[in-house]
Amino acid sequence: MLTFRRKHSTTSFNGNVTGFSLLRDIIKAPPVLQSATTRILLVEDHDIVRIATTMLVQETIGHATVDTATNFKEAVHHVSSHSYRLIILDLQIPGTDHLLMIEKLRGLQPETPILIFSGQKEELYGVHCIRAGAAGFVSKESKATELQDAIRVVLKGQKYLSAVVREQLLNSLAQQTASNPAELLSAKELVVMEMLLEGKWTKDIAGRLNLKSTTVSTFKARIFKKLGVNNLLDLAKQVEMYHLSK
Repeated sequence: MLTFRRKHSTTSFNGNVTGFSLLRDIIKAPPVLQSATTRILLVEDHDIVRIATTMLVQETIGHATVDTATNFKEAVHHVSSHSYRLIILDLQIPGTDHLLMIEKLRGLQPETPILIFSGQKEELYGVHCIRAGAAGFVSKESKATELQDAIRVVLKGQKYLSAVVREQLLNSLAQQTASNPAELLSAKELVVMEMLLEGKWTKDIAGRLNLKSTTVSTFKARIFKKLGVNNLLDLAKQVEMYHLSK
């Protein structure tokens, strides 16, 4: 079954496949939303996906100006310099630790909706992104039309919830408990868990996240306690078991 390590190691390849799929689908996708010039920021580090997504945005929104950033530093520079109607954000870009960049970008432009367009597992990250302030989450495995739908929805000031995210949120409200083990974790704990499952050492994680090694060890202990496991092997089995149940 898919593991964090395998997911991480194939991100670049999957990104290129996604780009070609988007380019193919764009040919079939007529413009569906016309407006005055709309400025949008696309934060994506894979060239083909960035080009294909830009084309799709321009097909979806008439007269759209699409600025692009390939890392978090560039994204912050753009958001600090211009006003945007929408930010389309990949979680796996260089320069920061995944979910925490949503908070940073929202702090710079609170009124601008952020639509996550990512290859990260939706079951693990979708609800966390919504709770962090994102307006929607679209998997890169989705069809181009789903991204178009999401763009239209969030530009109207609404939230875009896929069936997966909607079901998880409803289950959490109904049960007052997390139906997904990952929902028990904070955003930072989720990032640390992913890195642990990628085989990174505590020291490496501390350097990547600009934390003390003792702090990372504390996060690790919390993760184990929340998920009821005693070691990394049990943690990997817990995550794999959840994926199999989906």
